[in-house]
Amino acid sequence: MKFIVLAFCGALIAFSTATAQVELVTGNCFPAELEFQELQKITSEESFANPERLSKVGDGRLFSDVGFEKYAKRVYSTADSASLSIEVVTLLDSRAAYSTLTLLRESNLQDGPPGDFFVKSSPNLQFSQGRVWVRIRGNGASEDLVRRIAISVSNRLGSQQSKPPALVAHMPKLGYDSSTLRYYPGTKAFEDYSGIVGGATLRLSSDMEIAQARYSSDNRTGTLSLLNFPTAEVAEDYFSGLSGHEPSPKAGDKTYLKRAGPIVALLVGSFDPGTADKILRPIQFSYSIRWVYEKNRPKTIWGIPGSILSTVVKSLFFVLLLGGLSIIVGIGIALLRFMARKRSESSPDHPDKNGMTRLEMR
Repeated sequence: MKFIVLAFCGALIAFSTATAQVELVTGNCFPAELEFQELQKITSEESFANPERLSKVGDGRLFSDVGFEKYAKRVYSTADSASLSIEVVTLLDSRAAYSTLTLLRESNLQDGPPGDFFVKSSPNLQFSQGRVWVRIRGNGASEDLVRRIAISVSNRLGSQQSKPPALVAHMPKLGYDSSTLRYYPGTKAFEDYSGIVGGATLRLSSDMEIAQARYSSDNRTGTLSLLNFPTAEVAEDYFSGLSGHEPSPKAGDKTYLKRAGPIVALLVGSFDPGTADKILRPIQFSYSIRWVYEKNRPKTIWGIPGSILSTVVKSLFFVLLLGGLSIIVGIGIALLRFMARKRSESSPDHPDKNGMTRLEMR
């Protein structure tokens, strides 16, 4: 009895600890009080989920374009009259966070930590992690402090390990300037920010995602735009409509088109046909089929967690299968013994073919 009580208490403590950890990760992701001695006090703080308030936030228009959910900001005073601000923006998905990072960055994109991807322009730092984008600005603060705070915020957000959008993986490697990559999850963000980052002019469709980057080869330069549509049929219609009406932002530039499944590639620049073919040739698209039954299974069935119910059903099936096999093996052994006995009784050397035992009395 004592052992059962102790086991129950241990399980309760473990559950409470796990719950506290979850609350820490999903709740306030700002540094804890006294976690960094350099942070003296909080001078201002705000948090909201109303998109109408984005008009008063720097870059709030972009947050709205890619899919806004929540904004939080905290400003600290530090030693030597410096200040440090932390902005945490929760967006629609990981593509939106990645897009925000590529459009607001001031240097090359790097793999995390902190975050899944980050950029730094001393002493400031930005990173994306899952569907969260974080910007830390240190006005007079050291670069080391900014990085340590970024790692702290990243740890509180929890492990995400998001990958770049699939469209980015289709960017050809020949002549690719990764420092110029810009990703747009939708046309709204492209309309508002393509001119700012120097992208080529495009004829926009209602539903497409866009990835752009600068390319250079053989002293020739240009811009490659990859347009991803919902289906190959929509991409074919767009591709057909572009023929003969290709955009050329500068005189002397040439435009090259290619379609691969739902992706349309548009290369605009001073490239000759041979170089353009080398750049566009690796762009391919293939469909894959994946079994997702386990992922789509309902979480609960008749009030019972699906994983537990599945285990019980599989266990019962295994028991029934084992019982059936035991019965079959038992019947087989019985038949063999019966046949062996009949064979023995039919033998001429058997003392009594009738199988009876007699007692002779004299």
